[in-house]
Amino acid sequence: MSILFPYFELAASLFILLLCFRIFTRHYENKVARFFAFFALVAFLAAIFEYSVRIAFTLELARNLDRITGTLWAFLFPIFSHFSFLYTGKKRFLESPFSYVFFYLPPSILAFLFIFTNLMNARYEIMSFGIVSQPAILFWLFLSSSAFYSLLGIVLILNFAAKAQQKTERAQAILIAIGSLIPVSVGLITDGVLPIIFGVRVVFPTVVFGVALMNLFIYIAMRRYSLFAVSPALAADVIIETMPNALLATDFEGKILFVNDEASRLFSVSQEELIGRKISSLFKVRERYDQLYNEVANQRKEILRFEAELVDPLGQHIPASINANLLKDKVVGDVIGIIFVIRDTRG
Repeated sequence: MSILFPYFELAASLFILLLCFRIFTRHYENKVARFFAFFALVAFLAAIFEYSVRIAFTLELARNLDRITGTLWAFLFPIFSHFSFLYTGKKRFLESPFSYVFFYLPPSILAFLFIFTNLMNARYEIMSFGIVSQPAILFWLFLSSSAFYSLLGIVLILNFAAKAQQKTERAQAILIAIGSLIPVSVGLITDGVLPIIFGVRVVFPTVVFGVALMNLFIYIAMRRYSLFAVSPALAADVIIETMPNALLATDFEGKILFVNDEASRLFSVSQEELIGRKISSLFKVRERYDQLYNEVANQRKEILRFEAELVDPLGQHIPASINANLLKDKVVGDVIGIIFVIRDTRG
């Protein structure tokens, strides 16, 4: 079993990467989710380098790899703490420039010690489960930093759970806090406290599996309690697809770029058949469209309840009430198109 230990670490590392990928791709619009994906990515890199140390060809190579590994572990727990501040909404502190000094100056000092000195890890030994490092005289600094930042994050999340008014928020926070506390405690004891006390590794390293477990618990919280799921983009998608009126978005020349399901039903054709078509072709009288376009595009008016008779691609006439407004880029404010919301007035 010992000979398979590095491969279990590799599997746990790839598992962390999978969770990172799923969180990032599914919830990119949410700032907290993006930051957690960043935490998971750093965790994956630390874990994969830890695995690389275990199977290094020489002790010298293991030493060089471990310098990178130690640096990544030094930053991981401050990043988790930073995540907890975001999750619990500590905006006032996070907006202060001091927050970055608080989170990242200590791990930067530790990273310097890991990379340029031998004061963090003294020697490297070949064990039955692979190569491991033994703590040096200043390793307690790394242990103290890891304990402080991880426990700070967990306490913040538990405090948030105690004050949360919604049952779902409490359940989310408790699951994250407990799911982080258990593996962190085990990892600090087995990979930090015991090696310092005894001067050697008395049990196999658990840190990779602990971090994988932390990521799993947060991912479960996300799935079970919809953590990170309500983002502006998702909310907009749900509103658009469930609204009772047809919605069409065009460019400034009137070419249809997007339609919702209700628009497809209103005009009795698929969305693909509407996209790319000129919206003016859906007006029975072209002059009515020209009038509407002039008021929206040229006069910059927000149009409400504009009466017009439309015609679908099959030739069926549709009396309608139309709201129209300019579509602007959220970042730079440039006008990029027009939004039309159409209500069928046939009753």
